[in-house]
Amino acid sequence: MRHALYSTMLCLDCEPSFFLLPRFIERILEKFDRVTGLTPEDWATFLQEFARSEGKSFDAAIVEFVAEKLYTTFPKAYREVLKLDAAKGGEKFAAMLLNLHQIALAQLKDLGLKNGEILQKLESLATQQQICQVMVKLEAMEIGIRDDLAQIQNLLQRFVDTSAPRLPLPYECETIIADRTQDFTGRQFVFAAIIEFLQKNPKGYFVLEADPGVGKSSILAKLVLLLKRRCVTHFNSQSQGIVRAEQFLENACTQLIRRYQLNYPQLPENATRDGNFLSRLLGEVSAKLGGKKLIVVVDALDEVDLSLQGRNSNVLYLPDALPDNVYFIVSKQPKRLPLPNHQVFDLMQYSAESLADVKVYIDKRTGNSASIQNWINRQNLQREQFVAAVAEKSQNNFMYLRYVLNDIDSGKYSDVNLQDLPRELSGYYEKHWARMEMAVRDKELRRRKLKVIYLLTKTRKPVCCDILADFAEEDALDVQEVLDDWEQFLRRSGDSPPDYSIYHASFQRFLHRIDVVQKAGVSLRDIETAISDNLWEDLYGDE
Repeated sequence: MRHALYSTMLCLDCEPSFFLLPRFIERILEKFDRVTGLTPEDWATFLQEFARSEGKSFDAAIVEFVAEKLYTTFPKAYREVLKLDAAKGGEKFAAMLLNLHQIALAQLKDLGLKNGEILQKLESLATQQQICQVMVKLEAMEIGIRDDLAQIQNLLQRFVDTSAPRLPLPYECETIIADRTQDFTGRQFVFAAIIEFLQKNPKGYFVLEADPGVGKSSILAKLVLLLKRRCVTHFNSQSQGIVRAEQFLENACTQLIRRYQLNYPQLPENATRDGNFLSRLLGEVSAKLGGKKLIVVVDALDEVDLSLQGRNSNVLYLPDALPDNVYFIVSKQPKRLPLPNHQVFDLMQYSAESLADVKVYIDKRTGNSASIQNWINRQNLQREQFVAAVAEKSQNNFMYLRYVLNDIDSGKYSDVNLQDLPRELSGYYEKHWARMEMAVRDKELRRRKLKVIYLLTKTRKPVCCDILADFAEEDALDVQEVLDDWEQFLRRSGDSPPDYSIYHASFQRFLHRIDVVQKAGVSLRDIETAISDNLWEDLYGDE
C-alpha cells in the first residue's frame, strides 16, 4: 500500500498544490477497488505481529482465514472510509500521508540517500506539512461538495420530466431563490434523505424542520434549482406579505394547469376558497405522470397566517390524501401545525453534518474576501482558528454567518476582535441593537428612528421610504438614513423607489421581545394606530 501511494505521489511531483493533490485523491479512490496493496502473506505477518504485541498467539488456520478475508475486503472497505473522511474535510487522510512521509524520510536517511531525488522531493513536502494538510483538507471538501451535488442533481432529475418546459415562477419566488442560494454550501445529507423518501414512498409529505436561520429556505431554494424548476414552487414570506392560503392555492393551481396543460382557461371562482380544487388538479396530474413524479416545494409553513383559514383546516388547506406519485417537500420551524400525515426530517439532529457545512461556508467566504483575510491577519490569527471560532459562535446558524461575515467584510467590525464577536443569532441582533443605540445619543431622536423599523414589522407588504415617512411623521431623508443603518436586516424590492420589508422573521421576533420593546420606548399600539384606514389595502392586502 505504501508503495502504491508513493508512486502516485511521485508522478504528481509531490508538490502541495491546491490542484494536484485532489487529483491524487481522486486517482487513489477510482482505482482502490483494484488495488490489493498487502498480500495475504503480508496480512498474516501483520496478524502474527499484532498477536505477539498483545502477548497472545493465533492458530495458523485462523490467521490464514482472516488474512485472506482482509486481502479481499480491506481495499473496498477502506475506500468507503476515505470517502467519508473526504466528505468531512480529508483531515485524517492528510495526517496519514504526512505520517508516511516522515516514516519514509527517516528510512531513506538511514540508507544514506541524502542526495537522492526522492529524498529531496519528500523533504520539500515534509517541510511544508501545515500547508499540505490545509490544502488537502480544503480542496477535498470542495471536490466532495461539487461531485456530490452533481450526483444528487442527476438522481433528482430522474424523478421529473426534464424535457418539459420550466415552470414560470412568480417574481417573489425567483427573488427568494436567488437570494437564498447565494454562496450555497453542502447539505448533501438533507438532499440524500429527500431522495430516499421519494424512492421508498409511493406519495407523501416530507417535512424539513429546524430552528430559524439554520437554512431551511436555502435548502428548498437549492432543491428547486437542482430539479431545474420542474416542480411546483411556493415560498411563504411574512416580510413580503405572502402568508395566506389563497396565495398558495392560486400559485400552485396556476402552475399545475400551465405545466400539465389542463383544461382550465381560468381558475374557477372557488379555486382558492379551500383545498378541493387543488386536490382535483393533483388527481388529474397524477394520471398524466407516466412513471414520473410530481414534486411540490413549499417553504415556511410556520409563517402562514392560520387565522385567515377555516377552523380546523390543514395549513394552506393541504390535502389529507395525495394521489400516487405526488410529493410535497415542505419546511417549518419546530412548532405544532395542522398537517396531514407526514415524515419529519429534524435538521437540528444533524449537528456534526451541519458543522462541517458551516466550516466550508466560512472558509469559502473567507477565501473570496480580501477584507476578511486582512481582518484575520491583523489579529495574528490562522485561517483555521478563525473558521473554528466563528463556526462555534454561530451554533450552525447560517443567518448568523451571513450577517457577521458581511459585517467583517464591509469593515463594520474593524474595532471588534475574535473573542468579542457576537454569539448566536440573538447575540448578533443584540450587539447591532447596542451599536445603533450608541450611534444616537439623543433619546427622542433614537425613539423616532426606531419607530421606522417597528413600522416595518407591522406592515404585511413591502413599502417605500415615502410611505414610512408619512406614517412615522418624519422627514423622508431621516427615514432613509434609518433604512440604511439597518440595511442588512431589510429586503429591497423594486427599482425606483425601492420597497422595504424585514428580511427574516427571526429579527421581527427579536424586535417584539418585551425587554427590547421596553428599552426602545416604542408603543406598538401607537404604531398600529398610525397605519391609517385609507392605506389598509396597500399595506395589509385585500382582507
